[in-house]
Amino acid sequence: MSRTKRFLGGVSLGYTNQGLVMVAGLWLTPFLLRRIGQHDYGLWLVGAQLLSYLSLMDFGIVGLLPRATAYATGRAGDSVETADLPEIIGQTISLVLCQLPLVAIASCILWVTMASEWGALRVPLGVVFITFVLVFPLRILQAVLQGLQDLKFLGQVNIVAWIAGIAVTIAMVLAGMGLYALAGGWVVTQVVTSISCFLRLHSRFPSVLPRRLPRWSWTAAREQVGKGSWVSLAQVAQVLVNGTDILIIGKLFGPAAVVPFVITGKLIGVLSNQPQMLMAAAGPALSQMRMGDSHKRLPEVCVALTQAMLMMSGAIVCVVLAVNQGFVGRWVGSSQYGGFWLTVLILVTMLLRHWNLTIGYSLFCFGYERRICITALIDGLVSVGAVFLIARSWGLVGAPLGMMLGAALISLPANLVALARESNLSVWGLVRPLIPWFVRFVSLLALTGAVVRVWVPTSLPLLAVTALVTALAYLGLMFPLALRDPLGQYIRPRLFFLRARVPAPACE
Repeated sequence: MSRTKRFLGGVSLGYTNQGLVMVAGLWLTPFLLRRIGQHDYGLWLVGAQLLSYLSLMDFGIVGLLPRATAYATGRAGDSVETADLPEIIGQTISLVLCQLPLVAIASCILWVTMASEWGALRVPLGVVFITFVLVFPLRILQAVLQGLQDLKFLGQVNIVAWIAGIAVTIAMVLAGMGLYALAGGWVVTQVVTSISCFLRLHSRFPSVLPRRLPRWSWTAAREQVGKGSWVSLAQVAQVLVNGTDILIIGKLFGPAAVVPFVITGKLIGVLSNQPQMLMAAAGPALSQMRMGDSHKRLPEVCVALTQAMLMMSGAIVCVVLAVNQGFVGRWVGSSQYGGFWLTVLILVTMLLRHWNLTIGYSLFCFGYERRICITALIDGLVSVGAVFLIARSWGLVGAPLGMMLGAALISLPANLVALARESNLSVWGLVRPLIPWFVRFVSLLALTGAVVRVWVPTSLPLLAVTALVTALAYLGLMFPLALRDPLGQYIRPRLFFLRARVPAPACE
């Protein structure tokens, strides 16, 4: 199977999974609020946040494994039959096992120091922490499969594991088990994923698993930990960019002001995850290409991915701008809508961050984790400072404007320069293919904004029709561009494959 087919298979199942999560989430959240109560559900959300902090104990070691796996298969000519891959996986296993006691100690500290008023959460979260420690080394299995680009299988596993977890949660909630139901669903999801990935590797890729752990090498361990630390620091930098604006708004204007800000950006936040799947799925293929015979095609692949990301992100911008005011009014009431310009600025910030995400993923696949980390830290500091200064004078719109400045002034220029150097292109060579998209996007965005200023859909049928019409208009404008190279060489064969299958009429 080609890299493109593996990529498309993984992305399609990823979007299926996201669709299921979104649809089920609309029903599951009020179901949980009714059955276990707002207080206990809020406790579970707090516990989930603590779990996200524990995940940082990885220090980026497992995050590097998909790239290292792809590098190894690329050096071997896209073959998994490579001698150094079992050694790479074995070294990673050794490092993760060394981290395991630290993870266990950190889990115990978080559990013991838990606030007394969270007493109802203590035992269920203890079960979650124990499971997290036990499956911590098993995350290696999923990382290896991602590096091997077995993306279709991973998509299938994620869907099955999520359905199993949701089914267990619902059954236990109906049985009156409260927070234990949420813990049970989480545990089932992790166990199903880990067991499935192990069976897949053992049956499909047995040669990549080490027969025994390699001899400990301080040099290799120090190098791997050093690279992983940059990845971990970059994750910390993302905390500055994602969520700090809410804290600043709460500090400057009070908690009540946070509500319209979050609600106005809610639909944007849900949909903004969709384009990111492109780069998450494309990362191993980029890493493999860099080390293989097809490294000369990297510049056109990077440009094609950027075009695809911006086309998807631009569609979200236009559709959300057309329906957001009506959606918020229908969902929670028009008084919680933060305004037209707040919506526009959040959308533009999302667009710039998606562009930067595409470049950053590419640079990570090429081994630039140190540069990415330093750039992200500077971006985060500049963004937070700009949010604080601008929001004090301009109100809520200062939050997305500050984040926009961080991306436009720091991350995008720095990462574009690095990618241009890696791709043997100029910065203009990377930007120029995007100009036709930009012109059409701005035109449709301006037209959509003008319509929204004078007419807002309020009923569900009108919201659906407005979203559909806007999406079709965007598709009509961008479809010819999607057929142009370099993106077109990946789109055309998959759109017009039926033409090749239809037999030509016989000549008489």
